[in-house]
Amino acid sequence: MKLGSLRAIDAFIRLGGTGEAAQGLGISQSAVIKTLRQAEEELDLSLATTIQGRLVPTPEAQSLVRQAQPLFGALRRAHHEADMIRVGMVNRLRVATVPGLAHSILPPAITHTRRALDESAAVEIMFDHVREHLATGEADLGISYGPMRADDIADVALGQSPLVCVLSRDHHLARRTELSRGDIEGERLISYGPDGVSASDSFQEALTSAGLSERVAITVRHTDTACHLARERVGIALVDGFVISSNLVEGLAALPLEQSPLVTAYAHHRRHSPLDRAARLLLAQLQERSGP
Repeated sequence: MKLGSLRAIDAFIRLGGTGEAAQGLGISQSAVIKTLRQAEEELDLSLATTIQGRLVPTPEAQSLVRQAQPLFGALRRAHHEADMIRVGMVNRLRVATVPGLAHSILPPAITHTRRALDESAAVEIMFDHVREHLATGEADLGISYGPMRADDIADVALGQSPLVCVLSRDHHLARRTELSRGDIEGERLISYGPDGVSASDSFQEALTSAGLSERVAITVRHTDTACHLARERVGIALVDGFVISSNLVEGLAALPLEQSPLVTAYAHHRRHSPLDRAARLLLAQLQERSGP
């Protein structure tokens, strides 16, 4: 079976439809359908069925992908690496991060790392699937809200921060120096959902310990989204204090939550793979910028 056929099958089943697969692959929908039909003949297996006028994966196709997941994963990684080679990013620092920390401690750490390397370091940032990116060797460093507690991955505690409330400057609570749980009673709260990566998610644990996890009305993945919603007066963003090191709170009030539980940021790397100089410098910068 040709490489293009494998990619089309993977995209169709992973994304759930021929239109979605076509968009993901940058080809026409008719080309995806033609490739699927050819693959069905070659495999003697039904891969697509029509439901309410739409082609969707069959149970047989989904079973095939589950069995062949390592192959499809390797295929995606090879294709991505080929893209990186084409644009001259063979030697690059690869970082996988949860979205909540991507806009706070990571950007300044990357800036100072690149300066230390005379701006010569190319950097690739990947979101989510931090454990998988590390385990497959796709990332040099990972960042999340908790330890992974995996035999092959080292967890490095970077620093701790209280929860902070981010709100518009004209909010009636903005003149306070800190906010209590009682102060934000009845306010619409915006915050992150679970990071889906860590063995224990310190951000969610802090929310729960503060008695606020059930009071979050709007969940977001990215810190900038939370801050933009606060800027538009949609509600109060409840985020970790690491965000204060970024410019996302410029023009906003960022107030610590009184008696807040602490959130811990972690870095991760493969235990038996030595970090190169760029990764070591970035790890040191993350520790410096996340600490007290």
